[in-house]
Order: sequence, then C-alpha cells, then structure tokens
Amino acid sequence: MPIRHMIWKVSARPQPLREAALPSEALLEDMIVAEPTILSDQWMIIGRQANTGFGGRIDLLALAPDGSLILIELKRGKTPREVVAQAIDYASWAESLETDEISRLYSAFSGGGSLSEDFRKRFGLPLDEDTLNQSHQIIIVASHLDASSERIVG
Repeated sequence: MPIRHMIWKVSARPQPLREAALPSEALLEDMIVAEPTILSDQWMIIGRQANTGFGGRIDLLALAPDGSLILIELKRGKTPREVVAQAIDYASWAESLETDEISRLYSAFSGGGSLSEDFRKRFGLPLDEDTLNQSHQIIIVASHLDASSERIVG
C-alpha cells in the first residue's frame, strides 16, 4: 500500500490542497537533489541518472546509514504498471554493485568526493564495506500509483 500525504489549508474549515503533477521529472529530480530531506532525512544521495549498462538509467540512488541502497524512480504523474518492472530491473543491476563501483558512482555525482569520507560526515559513522549494498529499497515517487501498480507492489 503506498504512503499517501495530503497538505491542508489551515483555517476554521480545513481544505485539502489540490494535487497537481509537476511539469517535468527533471524538475522533481532537481528539487530532491537540492533538498534530499523532501524524501527522507536518513538518506544520502549518491547518484543521479546512473547508467545501468543495459539501456536504463536510475533517476536517483541513495544510501541509508546501514549501508542499504535506495533506488528512487521518479514519475511526474501517474505510474503505469511498467514502472514496477522497471524498478525491479534496476534493483537487479544495483544488487551486483561492488563497493568500488558505488564509490565511483558517488565520485561522479559529487564532483570527485570520497564516499567513505562523506558518509562519515553525513551519518557520523564509518562506512562498513561488509554491510554496504546488502539490502535495497525501491522507492517510486509519483503523484498517483495506479491500481495495477499498487496490486503488483502489494
């Protein structure tokens, strides 16, 4: 079941604000890179438009304090059911990533930064290479998750 949020206008008669789609996925991506806490204050963005090597690109790749990789697929509007298959396909690629490949992705994303140093700064913990990439989360960000996608995820 997807997590749903509503934003309300505060007044004597509260009114939910109208949902709207963004004009582009690129704008949503730019916003999240500029302020990752839009999605979570527990993630560190480590890659953007990462090439999977088989024709796909992961919109955003993040890292949690426990070393889990978070694959973030952005859709500006509704999600067709194919987005679930796409996300699983990307996860199969991410599962095989070694520490040095993840470090290279981060270096390219950050303009030469060190993943281990920046991880320590961000989380106050050393990056444990033994737990890095031992688990994954797939996050689909969309204004709506269609019924077929919701059933597949469920």
